[in-house]
Amino acid sequence: MATPRVLMQRLRVPPSGWLYTHVLVRCAMYGVLLLLLVLGIYRAVLSLQWQEDRQLDLRILHSVSEQRVLLQRLSLLVPDPKAQALDPDRWQALASTTLRLRKEADVLDQMQRRQAESAPLSSRETIAALKDWLVVREALWASLDRANLSGETPRTLQDTEVRSTMLVISRAEMTLYTLAQQLAADTSQRSHRVISTIWVIVGGIVLLILALAVFLVEPTARAVRRQYEELTRQAERLKRMATVAEISSNAIAVTDASHRVTWINQAFTELTGYTSEAAQGRRIGTLLRGRSADPTHFSEFTEALAQGRGLKREVRILTKQGLRGWVLVDMQPIADPAGGDAGWVLVATDLSEVRSQQEILSLAVSGAGLGIWHWDLVDNSVGWNRRMQQFLSYPDGVLSPHAASWKTLIHPDDWLPWKESIRQHLLDETHEHRLSVRLRHQSGRWIWILFAGRAADRTVQGRVLRIAGVAMDVNAQKALEQQLRSAARTDDLTALPNRTVMLELIRTAIERHRTEPGYHFAVLFMDFDRFKQVNDTLGHTVGDGLLRQIARRLEDSLRPGDTFTLGDDFEKVAARIGGDEFVVLLDDIRGDLDAIHVASRLLDTLAVPYTVEGHRVISTVSIGIVTSAHAEPDADSVLRDADIAMYEAKRTGRARYVVFDPAMRSQVSHSVALENDLRDALAQREMSVVYQPLVDLPGYGLAGMEALVRWHHPVRGAVSPVDFIPLAESCGLIAVLGQFVLQEACQAFEKMQRVLGPDAPPSVSVNLSRAQLREPGLAEAVRDALRLAHMEPFQLVLEVTESLAAQDALVQSTLQDLRAMGIALSLDDFGTGYSSLACLHELPVHSVKIDRSFVNLLDKSEYHRVLIEATLRVAATLKLGTVAEGIETEAQALQMAAMGCQKAQGYWIAKPLPVNELVSWIQARAIRSGIRE
Repeated sequence: MATPRVLMQRLRVPPSGWLYTHVLVRCAMYGVLLLLLVLGIYRAVLSLQWQEDRQLDLRILHSVSEQRVLLQRLSLLVPDPKAQALDPDRWQALASTTLRLRKEADVLDQMQRRQAESAPLSSRETIAALKDWLVVREALWASLDRANLSGETPRTLQDTEVRSTMLVISRAEMTLYTLAQQLAADTSQRSHRVISTIWVIVGGIVLLILALAVFLVEPTARAVRRQYEELTRQAERLKRMATVAEISSNAIAVTDASHRVTWINQAFTELTGYTSEAAQGRRIGTLLRGRSADPTHFSEFTEALAQGRGLKREVRILTKQGLRGWVLVDMQPIADPAGGDAGWVLVATDLSEVRSQQEILSLAVSGAGLGIWHWDLVDNSVGWNRRMQQFLSYPDGVLSPHAASWKTLIHPDDWLPWKESIRQHLLDETHEHRLSVRLRHQSGRWIWILFAGRAADRTVQGRVLRIAGVAMDVNAQKALEQQLRSAARTDDLTALPNRTVMLELIRTAIERHRTEPGYHFAVLFMDFDRFKQVNDTLGHTVGDGLLRQIARRLEDSLRPGDTFTLGDDFEKVAARIGGDEFVVLLDDIRGDLDAIHVASRLLDTLAVPYTVEGHRVISTVSIGIVTSAHAEPDADSVLRDADIAMYEAKRTGRARYVVFDPAMRSQVSHSVALENDLRDALAQREMSVVYQPLVDLPGYGLAGMEALVRWHHPVRGAVSPVDFIPLAESCGLIAVLGQFVLQEACQAFEKMQRVLGPDAPPSVSVNLSRAQLREPGLAEAVRDALRLAHMEPFQLVLEVTESLAAQDALVQSTLQDLRAMGIALSLDDFGTGYSSLACLHELPVHSVKIDRSFVNLLDKSEYHRVLIEATLRVAATLKLGTVAEGIETEAQALQMAAMGCQKAQGYWIAKPLPVNELVSWIQARAIRSGIRE
């Protein structure tokens, strides 16, 4: 028997893509050579041109120098007018020098014209010098001609002629000197430019080589590597195919172009009884004829072999044991690289067991009560069994077997899907025809039937002759599916549509807004304020009841014809999307005012108290609105933006609506990024504490210091407390931040006591947040910080805003505990919160800090000045200390001292400083005070 290696040689085909890679490599190599040749030629031409220009420049310089020498000689040969007799030899030399000067000038003109054609002068100074020379030269020629110095007969020159000639010669010599200098400079500049150009070309060649390496050589190498890997994979694939063919349970035979068998596998021997030696070299037609049990089908194979076309057919054969069996024979030609006939491959699959199983399956289908149907595509007729007929309750003979009558039974909406499913199956047998359609019952109603079928018979050419399959009554299943589908789209608790339905509606609205310019919609995202408190205090049963009542109010409020929506001609749909979050879609509104109107009415309607399980519950709602004017192109983004607007409504006070603005999205992104950075900063100790001193009024003696937190981000730089303090409060980090500041301030205070001794600040002030005041262990944490820093309680001042000091009983109790420990409490930013002078005596504080906003208007607003005076008088009556914040000028300090304020802090005194700088500041003050004393 032949080995898999023989089969590989029979089936091997040239690797795909090799020709492309070969052409690519060749083109790349020739392209590189051609490009380098062009660049080399260009550089050589440029060098030759530069050499010629260089020689011309040198000759021009030489000519200018030669003319200067001739001018100098000419000046020496001009005769003295005092001489009585002229020397003929000198006159001859004078005439000869003049003639040579003229000829050299003509040579210079010619060379300058050549230079103007190849490399014109670029320097304005050189061009000006040349023009000056031409003007002076013309004057020189005229002077020489008037003196007749080039004549052959000597003559006596007048004194004026000599002086005029000598003056022109001197001027010409000076002009030639200037011209020589400018020409030399211009030549040097052009040489530098040529050298720079050559270097640019060299750099370009280097860059080109690098580019070729990156964009041509490397991709080509990768392509070759991929081709090699592809060849390796093909070899492995062929090896696997040969192995599979050898061990396959299907009978396989391979022939040459003359239809003689060259290889068979073991399964072929077991099916037909032919050994490898017996089959080798015999014609495949002879082998098929010897085992055929159906002469008609055998003739089809003979015809296919003669025509060189493939054939796939089920036939009956005589097996090795002499039994009749069914096999599926697939016989296909093998093409050589040139497209010619290289042989045939025959694969025979034993279907005897399959046929047996089909008979068993037929019995099973009948026993299961499945309907059987078939469609004969030749005569276009439809048939079915009795069970199929019973599904529809039609008597015998009522249904027509014609396919045209079949269309009248199928629901009009299901006819096109039915045809498409059949068409897809006819095009691709792997695409199973499986479809549920509605058929008309004998009573006139529609019932759901599931059809499953496939091509049951084909012609020799592969054309489908018949489609057959089974049918099942799925009417009950469809009804159940509808119930499940409805349940999947409804919120179980409130019976409102759920998130899935709302997203679909929003998508529809977005698409309609995109295609209809006059269409508008709005999405209202609602979240109920303090709903978590209802669950936590009254239980989830009450919370669920509250959600059901909210849903009923929404439905009643949005129902068409209700007084709430009177005058509105647009659709409104409410849905619960999770927790205490509800969404209302306003469809086909006239504009944003409609959405604002509905939101305003919903705020009033939903704020009315609820009665749930005997409890009276008040829960307002915060609403975020997104209109179609700012809607994103996908539903999830619209909900996200509405959620952002809702949280903005909560942030600005709750029980209100906010219309979304695209700027909110960037604010949220910035806030999220800043929050993440803040968490990292606390973990990596990027925070620092600075201290601003407090001084007595008057006298400005050091009275204490206030600890202020600062954040220097490695990328953002200094982040303002105005930005990160509110963020820390909203995201729950303010307690951690406040504890950090408290510990750092106490440690810094202890350090300053050691370093400064009696000059150290007598106390340190630290701000407390709402979260810290609500912490059960705040007093203990403060006690630990004091113990670690070896501080006495009176040395620590805790500052709270008046809005916090006027909070509930829990906050008041915490403040009383701190006061009982001996810690001083200060009311910060007085005048900006909820308290007034009338209730100042009710707050457990020791001192009052007047807010900087009042101090800044001290000399500008009579109202603020009177208010400050009143605050100071009340504080004095209650024996409370007073501190003025934000002292920016000496005048403000003097005014506050005059009104009776005890202490002050501000930039006029000192800006907030790190602990080491504050130590230096205090030491410098002590030195200045000592000097004054």
